[in-house]
Amino acid sequence: MTAPGRDVRLMQQQAGELDARLAAARHAARSGDRLVTVVVTGQGKLLDLRIEDRALHGAHVQKLGLSIVEAVRAARAAASASALPQLNALFGKPPPPILPVVLPHPPAVAEPARREPEPVDEENFEELDFLTDEPEPGGGRW
Repeated sequence: MTAPGRDVRLMQQQAGELDARLAAARHAARSGDRLVTVVVTGQGKLLDLRIEDRALHGAHVQKLGLSIVEAVRAARAAASASALPQLNALFGKPPPPILPVVLPHPPAVAEPARREPEPVDEENFEELDFLTDEPEPGGGRW
């Protein structure tokens, strides 16, 4: 049996090596509109950001921020997906299950529930004397 301190030191050494590998790894991604390209490390640190010239002179320059965020998120997701199996191996956990890729689609719009129309409580104006607030004799609601 090995001493607990030795296991801890070995794990610290392996963690340091993994950290160095992640720092050296590079993951690139582009925005959906292909205007922004980013590169991050395996740790998710942003190293490079490139913006196409046409993005700065186009009609939709206000959307540039969204494209930057989209590209950074995609690159960091790739870095995370690459690092997770290595982290699990370091801690002796099984690799994560491979999940199917699900493409986003607009949510289905349900039709509103159909209800029977409520009966309208109509007032019979023939029985109402508009000069007074009292109904004429013989009917009405007053």
